[in-house]
Amino acid sequence: MRRERLSTRPSPDARHDFLVELRGEPLPGVRLTLRLVPDLLVPDPASVVAYLAEFAGFGDGLEALAVAVLDDINNELVPRWVEVAVEGDAPLPHRVAIEDRQPTWDNPSLLGRLRRL
Repeated sequence: MRRERLSTRPSPDARHDFLVELRGEPLPGVRLTLRLVPDLLVPDPASVVAYLAEFAGFGDGLEALAVAVLDDINNELVPRWVEVAVEGDAPLPHRVAIEDRQPTWDNPSLLGRLRRL
């Protein structure tokens, strides 16, 4: 049901690689950063807010949260590349990052710049 909250619109130009970065708080004290290189679809930011609200009460840990978001984004948007980073401070600083990409996509120049951000 939470995937239904994600809405998309056509990419303004699928010929070019560009980065979309969205940030939100799916749970109190938990910060999520979603970065993706769209293919044919881009996420509607307002729908991402509604989507993240669906995780209220999610208690399976940051690793499971990151995997769930990655799976949902891959299924709904099919981006060329996607990274989900989730972090919290309690009971101690904890960060999880996971990424995926389409098998035939590669842009070393773009990915190299992302590593420095």
